[in-house]
Amino acid sequence: MVSSLEVERNNLSQLLEADDYVRDRLTPSANGSLYLHLIDLRKSMGPFGAMERMRILDYGCGGSPYRSLFPNSEYVRADFTHCQGLDFLLPSDSSIPVRDASFDMVLSTQVLEHVPDPGHYIAESFRVLKPGGFLVLTTHGLFQDHGCPYDFQRWTADGLRLLLERAGFRIKAAKKLTSGPRALCFFINQGFWQLRAPKWSLFGFALWGLRGIWRLNPGWLNRCADKYYRECSIVNADEPNNTIYIALLVHAERPGE
Repeated sequence: MVSSLEVERNNLSQLLEADDYVRDRLTPSANGSLYLHLIDLRKSMGPFGAMERMRILDYGCGGSPYRSLFPNSEYVRADFTHCQGLDFLLPSDSSIPVRDASFDMVLSTQVLEHVPDPGHYIAESFRVLKPGGFLVLTTHGLFQDHGCPYDFQRWTADGLRLLLERAGFRIKAAKKLTSGPRALCFFINQGFWQLRAPKWSLFGFALWGLRGIWRLNPGWLNRCADKYYRECSIVNADEPNNTIYIALLVHAERPGE
Protein backbone atom coordinates (compact mmCIF):
# COMPACT_ATOMS: atom_id res chain seq x y z
CA MET A 1 0.00 0.00 0.00
CA VAL A 2 1.42 3.39 -0.98
CA SER A 3 1.64 5.86 1.92
CA SER A 4 0.40 9.45 1.69
CA LEU A 5 4.01 10.66 2.05
CA GLU A 6 5.11 8.55 -0.93
CA VAL A 7 2.22 9.95 -2.98
CA GLU A 8 3.24 13.48 -1.97
CA ARG A 9 6.86 12.84 -2.94
CA ASN A 10 5.82 11.41 -6.32
CA ASN A 11 3.69 14.49 -6.97
CA LEU A 12 6.60 16.71 -5.92
CA SER A 13 8.97 14.90 -8.30
CA GLN A 14 6.57 15.47 -11.19
CA LEU A 15 6.30 19.16 -10.32
CA LEU A 16 10.07 19.65 -10.09
CA GLU A 17 10.66 17.89 -13.40
CA ALA A 18 7.97 19.81 -15.30
CA ASP A 19 9.09 22.08 -18.13
CA ASP A 20 7.14 24.95 -16.58
CA TYR A 21 9.16 24.69 -13.36
CA VAL A 22 12.49 25.08 -15.18
CA ARG A 23 11.23 27.74 -17.58
CA ASP A 24 9.79 29.85 -14.75
CA ARG A 25 13.20 29.92 -13.09
CA LEU A 26 15.23 30.69 -16.19
CA THR A 27 12.82 33.15 -17.85
CA PRO A 28 10.12 34.08 -15.33
CA SER A 29 7.07 35.97 -16.58
CA ALA A 30 6.39 39.41 -15.11
CA ASN A 31 2.76 38.35 -14.78
CA GLY A 32 3.63 35.66 -12.21
CA SER A 33 3.24 36.30 -8.49
CA LEU A 34 6.75 34.88 -7.82
CA TYR A 35 8.36 36.94 -10.58
CA LEU A 36 10.41 39.35 -8.41
CA HIS A 37 11.92 36.50 -6.40
CA LEU A 38 12.60 34.29 -9.42
CA ILE A 39 14.09 37.00 -11.66
CA ASP A 40 16.39 38.24 -8.90
CA LEU A 41 17.46 34.69 -8.12
CA ARG A 42 18.21 34.07 -11.81
CA LYS A 43 20.24 37.29 -12.06
CA SER A 44 22.23 36.37 -8.97
CA MET A 45 23.16 33.01 -10.52
CA GLY A 46 24.39 34.53 -13.78
CA PRO A 47 27.95 35.43 -12.67
CA PHE A 48 28.61 31.82 -11.66
CA GLY A 49 27.82 30.29 -15.03
CA ALA A 50 30.91 28.83 -16.65
CA MET A 51 31.94 27.42 -20.00
CA GLU A 52 34.98 25.55 -18.67
CA ARG A 53 34.75 21.92 -17.67
CA MET A 54 34.19 21.40 -13.96
CA ARG A 55 32.78 18.66 -11.79
CA ILE A 56 29.66 20.11 -10.16
CA LEU A 57 27.36 18.67 -7.52
CA ASP A 58 23.79 20.00 -7.67
CA TYR A 59 22.98 19.21 -4.03
CA GLY A 60 19.20 18.99 -3.68
CA CYS A 61 18.77 19.44 -7.41
CA GLY A 62 15.03 19.11 -7.99
CA GLY A 63 14.59 19.83 -11.69
CA SER A 64 18.11 21.36 -11.95
CA PRO A 65 16.80 24.65 -13.38
CA TYR A 66 20.25 26.24 -13.68
CA ARG A 67 22.04 23.33 -15.31
CA SER A 68 22.19 25.14 -18.64
CA LEU A 69 24.56 27.72 -17.09
CA PHE A 70 27.28 25.03 -17.05
CA PRO A 71 27.09 23.43 -20.51
CA ASN A 72 30.52 21.77 -20.50
CA SER A 73 30.62 20.52 -16.92
CA GLU A 74 30.24 17.07 -15.48
CA TYR A 75 26.98 17.73 -13.69
CA VAL A 76 26.13 15.37 -10.81
CA ARG A 77 22.58 15.50 -9.43
CA ALA A 78 21.51 14.50 -5.92
CA ASP A 79 18.17 14.92 -4.18
CA PHE A 80 15.96 13.59 -1.39
CA THR A 81 13.08 12.78 -3.75
CA HIS A 82 13.00 10.59 -6.85
CA CYS A 83 13.67 12.81 -9.87
CA GLN A 84 14.44 11.61 -13.35
CA GLY A 85 18.15 11.17 -14.07
CA LEU A 86 19.38 11.39 -10.46
CA ASP A 87 22.92 10.26 -9.74
CA PHE A 88 22.29 9.96 -6.00
CA LEU A 89 19.08 9.57 -4.00
CA LEU A 90 19.98 11.14 -0.67
CA PRO A 91 19.16 9.58 2.71
CA SER A 92 17.37 11.58 5.40
CA ASP A 93 20.65 12.92 6.82
CA SER A 94 21.68 14.22 3.33
CA SER A 95 25.02 12.31 3.32
CA ILE A 96 26.59 11.88 -0.13
CA PRO A 97 28.26 8.53 -0.94
CA VAL A 98 31.38 9.99 -2.59
CA ARG A 99 34.98 10.44 -1.52
CA ASP A 100 36.32 13.62 0.00
CA ALA A 101 37.41 16.39 -2.39
CA SER A 102 35.36 15.04 -5.33
CA PHE A 103 33.94 18.27 -6.78
CA ASP A 104 35.08 21.66 -8.02
CA MET A 105 31.74 23.29 -7.16
CA VAL A 106 28.67 22.57 -5.04
CA LEU A 107 25.46 24.26 -6.16
CA SER A 108 22.61 24.53 -3.67
CA THR A 109 19.62 26.62 -4.75
CA GLN A 110 16.64 27.02 -2.41
CA VAL A 111 17.37 23.77 -0.58
CA LEU A 112 18.67 24.63 2.89
CA GLU A 113 15.26 25.60 4.29
CA HIS A 114 14.07 22.03 3.56
CA VAL A 115 17.01 20.25 5.24
CA PRO A 116 16.37 18.87 8.77
CA ASP A 117 20.06 19.06 9.76
CA PRO A 118 21.60 22.07 7.97
CA GLY A 119 24.87 21.75 9.90
CA HIS A 120 25.49 18.30 8.48
CA TYR A 121 24.41 19.40 5.01
CA ILE A 122 26.96 22.24 5.03
CA ALA A 123 29.65 19.96 6.47
CA GLU A 124 29.03 17.52 3.60
CA SER A 125 29.27 20.38 1.11
CA PHE A 126 32.66 21.27 2.57
CA ARG A 127 33.86 17.65 2.66
CA VAL A 128 33.13 16.84 -0.98
CA LEU A 129 34.72 20.03 -2.33
CA LYS A 130 38.31 20.06 -3.49
CA PRO A 131 40.59 22.56 -1.72
CA GLY A 132 39.98 25.82 -3.55
CA GLY A 133 36.56 24.62 -4.69
CA PHE A 134 33.53 26.76 -4.01
CA LEU A 135 29.94 26.62 -2.86
CA VAL A 136 27.15 28.74 -4.34
CA LEU A 137 24.18 28.58 -2.01
CA THR A 138 20.84 30.37 -2.02
CA THR A 139 18.06 30.06 0.53
CA HIS A 140 15.12 32.03 1.84
CA GLY A 141 15.10 35.00 4.15
CA LEU A 142 11.38 35.86 4.42
CA PHE A 143 9.07 33.56 2.50
CA GLN A 144 5.84 31.66 3.03
CA ASP A 145 5.88 28.02 4.13
CA HIS A 146 6.35 25.68 1.16
CA GLY A 147 7.06 22.10 2.18
CA CYS A 148 9.06 19.92 -0.23
CA PRO A 149 7.72 17.88 1.54
CA TYR A 150 8.86 19.79 4.66
CA ASP A 151 9.97 23.34 5.42
CA PHE A 152 12.13 23.73 8.53
CA GLN A 153 13.82 27.14 8.80
CA ARG A 154 14.58 30.62 7.48
CA TRP A 155 17.89 32.46 7.54
CA THR A 156 19.35 35.85 8.27
CA ALA A 157 22.52 36.99 6.54
CA ASP A 158 24.52 36.79 9.79
CA GLY A 159 23.13 33.37 10.68
CA LEU A 160 23.93 31.87 7.29
CA ARG A 161 27.44 33.32 7.31
CA LEU A 162 28.07 31.87 10.78
CA LEU A 163 26.83 28.42 9.73
CA LEU A 164 29.24 28.32 6.78
CA GLU A 165 32.22 29.70 8.66
CA ARG A 166 31.79 27.14 11.43
CA ALA A 167 32.05 24.41 8.79
CA GLY A 168 35.38 25.86 7.59
CA PHE A 169 34.25 27.90 4.60
CA ARG A 170 35.75 31.26 3.69
CA ILE A 171 33.01 33.68 2.62
CA LYS A 172 33.81 35.41 -0.64
CA ALA A 173 30.50 37.26 -1.12
CA ALA A 174 27.07 37.42 0.52
CA LYS A 175 24.04 39.03 -1.12
CA LYS A 176 20.46 39.84 -0.16
CA LEU A 177 17.97 39.20 -2.95
CA THR A 178 14.69 41.10 -3.48
CA SER A 179 15.15 43.52 -0.62
CA GLY A 180 13.60 46.67 0.86
CA PRO A 181 10.65 48.15 -1.09
CA ARG A 182 11.09 45.52 -3.79
CA ALA A 183 10.43 42.87 -1.12
CA LEU A 184 7.31 44.79 -0.08
CA CYS A 185 6.03 44.62 -3.67
CA PHE A 186 6.64 40.86 -3.60
CA PHE A 187 4.61 40.49 -0.40
CA ILE A 188 1.75 42.52 -1.87
CA ASN A 189 1.70 40.27 -4.92
CA GLN A 190 1.60 37.22 -2.68
CA GLY A 191 -1.05 38.42 -0.25
CA PHE A 192 -3.30 40.83 -2.10
CA TRP A 193 -5.89 38.27 -3.20
CA GLN A 194 -6.33 37.14 0.39
CA LEU A 195 -7.65 40.59 1.40
CA ARG A 196 -11.42 40.65 1.71
CA ALA A 197 -13.89 43.28 2.92
CA PRO A 198 -17.55 44.15 2.20
CA LYS A 199 -17.79 46.03 -1.10
CA TRP A 200 -19.98 48.70 0.50
CA SER A 201 -17.06 49.71 2.79
CA LEU A 202 -14.44 52.18 1.60
CA PHE A 203 -11.72 49.55 2.02
CA GLY A 204 -13.75 46.94 0.17
CA PHE A 205 -14.51 49.34 -2.69
CA ALA A 206 -10.79 50.17 -2.99
CA LEU A 207 -9.92 46.46 -3.10
CA TRP A 208 -12.57 45.90 -5.79
CA GLY A 209 -10.97 48.63 -7.94
CA LEU A 210 -7.47 47.26 -7.44
CA ARG A 211 -8.57 43.76 -8.39
CA GLY A 212 -9.86 45.18 -11.65
CA ILE A 213 -6.44 46.72 -12.37
CA TRP A 214 -4.73 43.43 -11.52
CA ARG A 215 -6.96 41.41 -13.84
CA LEU A 216 -6.31 43.77 -16.74
CA ASN A 217 -2.56 43.91 -16.13
CA PRO A 218 -1.44 41.22 -13.65
CA GLY A 219 2.22 42.23 -13.91
CA TRP A 220 1.81 45.98 -13.28
CA LEU A 221 3.24 45.93 -9.74
CA ASN A 222 6.18 43.77 -10.82
CA ARG A 223 6.93 46.19 -13.65
CA CYS A 224 6.75 49.12 -11.23
CA ALA A 225 9.22 47.34 -8.93
CA ASP A 226 11.56 46.78 -11.90
CA LYS A 227 11.29 50.44 -12.83
CA TYR A 228 11.59 52.09 -9.43
CA TYR A 229 13.35 49.54 -7.19
CA ARG A 230 15.77 47.76 -9.49
CA GLU A 231 18.68 48.69 -7.20
CA CYS A 232 17.07 46.55 -4.47
CA SER A 233 17.26 43.41 -6.61
CA ILE A 234 20.70 42.22 -5.42
CA VAL A 235 22.50 44.07 -2.62
CA ASN A 236 25.49 43.34 -0.42
CA ALA A 237 24.47 41.52 2.74
CA ASP A 238 26.13 44.15 4.93
CA GLU A 239 23.98 46.91 3.38
CA PRO A 240 22.38 48.54 6.46
CA ASN A 241 19.19 49.84 4.80
CA ASN A 242 17.87 46.53 3.45
CA THR A 243 16.72 44.66 6.54
CA ILE A 244 13.86 42.90 4.74
CA TYR A 245 14.78 40.43 2.00
CA ILE A 246 13.21 37.43 0.32
CA ALA A 247 16.34 35.34 -0.27
CA LEU A 248 20.08 35.16 0.34
CA LEU A 249 23.04 34.10 -1.78
CA VAL A 250 26.43 33.15 -0.39
CA HIS A 251 29.54 32.40 -2.44
CA ALA A 252 32.00 30.51 -0.22
CA GLU A 253 35.30 28.74 -0.75
CA ARG A 254 36.93 25.72 0.80
CA PRO A 255 40.40 27.10 1.59
CA GLY A 256 43.29 25.56 -0.30
CA GLU A 257 45.69 23.27 1.50
